[in-house]
Amino acid sequence: MPNENKLSYQEITKNALLKEGIPNFYMNGFISGVGLGDAYLVLQTNGKTTAVVNMSLPTLKTLAHNLMATIQGIEEKLEQETPTLQELQEQLTKE
Repeated sequence: MPNENKLSYQEITKNALLKEGIPNFYMNGFISGVGLGDAYLVLQTNGKTTAVVNMSLPTLKTLAHNLMATIQGIEEKLEQETPTLQELQEQLTKE
C-alpha cells in the first residue's frame, strides 16, 4: 500500500470510507465554541447531536481557512455564492 502522506486528499478520503470502523457523519447543523486552549464542534443532523469534535485552536484556524478556500473555489466555478444557513432562514421566513 502506498505511503498515505503521498496520497491525494481524495484518495485518503476514499480509503477511509472503505475501512470498517471509521465513523462517517452527515451534518446539516452544528454548534461551535472555544475554551481556554481548545475548540469544539458539535455535529448535528436534524437537531440531534451525532458527534463532538475537539481540536486545538491552530487546528481550528487551519480548518476554517481550508474550508473557506474550498467554498471560494466552488463559488468561482459556479459563478454564484452559496448561501449560509442564516441567509437561507432569512429568505424562508420573509413575509
